[in-house]
Amino acid sequence: MSDYYDLFLAVDLTPDLPEPVLQELRWLLGQADMPTELKSTDWESWGGPWQAFDGGSASHSFDGADVSLLVRATDRPNLDGSEPWALTVRTCVHEDDFGVTMDVVGWLLRHATTQGWVGFVRDSCLGRVQHLVRHADGFDLVDASPAGQQKCAPWSSR
Repeated sequence: MSDYYDLFLAVDLTPDLPEPVLQELRWLLGQADMPTELKSTDWESWGGPWQAFDGGSASHSFDGADVSLLVRATDRPNLDGSEPWALTVRTCVHEDDFGVTMDVVGWLLRHATTQGWVGFVRDSCLGRVQHLVRHADGFDLVDASPAGQQKCAPWSSR
């Protein structure tokens, strides 16, 4: 049985994304035709490119749907009045595609303005959750709770 990863990403991107980056991002989201030149990763070593963040269908291995949305953050402009791009992605990633997908995440985060927590990765086999944390030098996958130190805050909707 194959392992899958539930990838969730929520970031703001620079308001002035270069057109080639915006075109490639839209293609990755399933919203545009493939550009002639792809910069997000070395796709050929992975058997060719695919729309890694295409949403709009039920998730293959997790409850809920794979979704992707890229919009301008018109209601929360930057101090200079510019409007960042707001991106949210939730997608199911096969274990064989995890490395290339994380390369694409790294490429994407180089264009982000969000610092700190930007998402998570959940493993379908073990149920392990890792936080995606962006910093000046890239990003890290950080275990959600170290072994034996799980903390729980009860919540009730009563």
